Amino acid sequence: MSTATARAGLAGLALGLTASLGLVSASFAGEHLPHSSLMAASDSGVPADFTSEQWMAARGEAEVVAQEDGQDLIELEASGLVPEGLYTLWWVNEGTFGTDMGPAGGVPENEFTADAEGNATATVRVPSDNDYQMMVVAYHADDQTHGESPGEMGTETFEHLMGPWPGPAGEMPS
Repeated sequence: MSTATARAGLAGLALGLTASLGLVSASFAGEHLPHSSLMAASDSGVPADFTSEQWMAARGEAEVVAQEDGQDLIELEASGLVPEGLYTLWWVNEGTFGTDMGPAGGVPENEFTADAEGNATATVRVPSDNDYQMMVVAYHADDQTHGESPGEMGTETFEHLMGPWPGPAGEMPS
């Protein structure tokens, strides 16, 4: 699978879930979201050895911690993840001419591993003036992060959490 195809798959699934969860709403329009709740997602499927109920129990919170150097820290706290599972953070933007995405904070800074109970914290640095709209937390069933690409969705990589980016844009265009 090409990088472009993998990115389109992750971005498309993120946008579909955004609409289905009602995250495209006036309550986010024009507001800065210093804090964001992330909900479990299963649009890319559920990995083998997990029930849908186990998978959908995951939750997360992301928060912006402003810095004075033109960078912000994004702090993630998550629970209900795959115990000792390998994860990455992604930003997703919907624009006039399609969807764009990338590894939040760069590679390998966007990588983290859940603990034995499925809890995790992660911190990435991003530009303070970013225009990121959505955050996606991806689980890597093949124990590889795939660099600038999330990997093949539904076989190697699975969206596990998603929600509005906790920063200046923090919304999907309506």
